[in-house]
Amino acid sequence: MSTEVSYGGLPEVQVETTTTAPLIGKTRTFAGLMLREWIFLAVSSVNILATCGLTIYRMVKVVEIDKNADSPDFTFALLLLINAVLCGFYVIHGVLREREFELYALIAGITVVLVYCVVEYIAHVEGRTDVKLARMIAACVLAPPNIYLAWTVAREFGWLEFKIVGASEALQYMYRQSAAFSTLLKFDFQVSVSFVILVLKEGTDVSTSDTITLSVGLPFCVVWLLLGYFAMRKEVRWLMWVFAFLALAVPAYIIYKIVLTYQDLTRDDSKTKDAALIEYALIGAGALGILVTCMLLFESMIVYRNFGKGLKERAFQAIATENTGLLSGHRR
Repeated sequence: MSTEVSYGGLPEVQVETTTTAPLIGKTRTFAGLMLREWIFLAVSSVNILATCGLTIYRMVKVVEIDKNADSPDFTFALLLLINAVLCGFYVIHGVLREREFELYALIAGITVVLVYCVVEYIAHVEGRTDVKLARMIAACVLAPPNIYLAWTVAREFGWLEFKIVGASEALQYMYRQSAAFSTLLKFDFQVSVSFVILVLKEGTDVSTSDTITLSVGLPFCVVWLLLGYFAMRKEVRWLMWVFAFLALAVPAYIIYKIVLTYQDLTRDDSKTKDAALIEYALIGAGALGILVTCMLLFESMIVYRNFGKGLKERAFQAIATENTGLLSGHRR
């Protein structure tokens, strides 16, 4: 779709506000974004780039200057970097696809990073550095306006949803539920990857059990993400059952690791603050992972009940057709 835009006394020009991208369907273009959305993109970019830059510098310092690649500090830096990259995806995809729930996931991610930067700097007195101080100040300054802009931008979404599924309230409800499921799927992937990284505990000093965890855990997270995504978009009932069955493995492993970690904390009083902090972080990430997985399974039941009611044909076809009226709805 295009709209006419006039610049002063110049003739009106056609500006494409939406396009149809392969695999993901109808999406907005950067030319169609509003001023508030551009401000949100700018603030988010500065926030994420500042976090990535300071974190990468810290990782390089730990590995090449301090010669301490086995430090838990490396694990925390890697964790921050991965979460910052995923937050960048929420920003771009959330705005261009008008995914309200992805911006809420971004708010959650920013909050987690902010809390970590503040707590880690305050609690870990011996490990304070200028880089950590700069990272904490940047997070405290940029996070509040970033959260506010994400919330206000998300509340204004709805135009692209109308363009995709039309004015049918039933289709709009099903589309929002599928968007919520998709967001929870990505956020669960983010939490699961963070949990696997925290299992490392000792930076690059990877034991045999940690190697098994990485070689199995990370591919499992990717396969599970793709499985849920295609089961939802293609409305394959048996695939959704497989997805739900495999979901049980996630909280089972998390509970197992939390129990082992708690026993280790209570038995060993000689742990350094770094080691104790990373194990408490693992317990917190595990608890969050179980909560998100439960929410995802609940949402999957809602999405499953919506299969066969016209959403796939209306919203998830590879090439959207423009010859169906916006006010039409699919009826069974």
